Amino acid sequence: MDSIKTDFSTQFDIKYPIICAPMFLVSTVKMVVNASEAGGMGTFPALNYRPIEKYRQAIIKIKDLTTKPFGINIIVQKSNKYQYKQIDYALDERVPLIITSLGNPAEVIRLSHQVGTRVYCDVVGYEHAKKVADLGADGLIAVGFGAGGHAGNISPLALIPNLVKKIELPVVAAGSIVSGNGMAAAFALGASAVYMGTRFIASKEAEVAEKYKIAITSAACEDIVNTDRVDGFPGNFIRTKELEALGLEKGLIEEIFTKNKRIKRFISLNRAARSLFGDVDSKASYKTVYSAGHGVGLIDEVLSIKEIMEKTIREYKEIKAHLP
Repeated sequence: MDSIKTDFSTQFDIKYPIICAPMFLVSTVKMVVNASEAGGMGTFPALNYRPIEKYRQAIIKIKDLTTKPFGINIIVQKSNKYQYKQIDYALDERVPLIITSLGNPAEVIRLSHQVGTRVYCDVVGYEHAKKVADLGADGLIAVGFGAGGHAGNISPLALIPNLVKKIELPVVAAGSIVSGNGMAAAFALGASAVYMGTRFIASKEAEVAEKYKIAITSAACEDIVNTDRVDGFPGNFIRTKELEALGLEKGLIEEIFTKNKRIKRFISLNRAARSLFGDVDSKASYKTVYSAGHGVGLIDEVLSIKEIMEKTIREYKEIKAHLP
């Protein structure tokens, strides 16, 4: 199948401008390698491999299994106490792409550019995008409304063209893209690549519980709930009994306390620490609830990562050829 040339695919010399998005407790070496070998780019969150020694081993294993580009998502915020070692190891191994979330990416950008690593930053609006662009970011991940996990609150129809118009950097579209029609829409808006996360959870290579894959393929768009009960920050999850058990509505006491910004932030960070670093068997855990975007309603089968890539490209080209 013919390659698709965009600023992103040219920048990294890959066949398809499709990123298998970094997903907490989902993305693995196996997924990264298969996505990159299939012509796109595989990525994973640094926090998926702990202790830190396992993280470095994961990078080395990926490099042993593929010569294709891949990326690592690193949280550059105080809540991630491992961030400096995660950055050092990634740069020591000359990882082609670092994707930053939260926090200030200034130091990551400075250090990465010294070794030729590119940095893309998660953004949910223009102000944040302008700040990271001024710091020297190489590209933007436009996280729009409808994405899995911690999504933005602006429609991709407005967010993507706004960033493309005002900031001269490649923009990656993230949010509910699970097939060729979403890819076509993203490119029409000016995006240079697409982030696909939820779709790849329902893949043969995804090393998640079978229950998770079934939840993805059987859920409707309306089954996605936005809640901060899992890790303290609003995120999109599939409505299940386990999610409902967390109590999706705030109690009166919490409603009163969270009017204070400091208390609200303390509660959020406490929940984040518990979900990211706490006991895996705790009530609020990414192993007991399922993150997903609104695109679940369009996913009805489990395929291999290569099949998903090729199906998406085929659909995209068919749609492009028949547009009025």
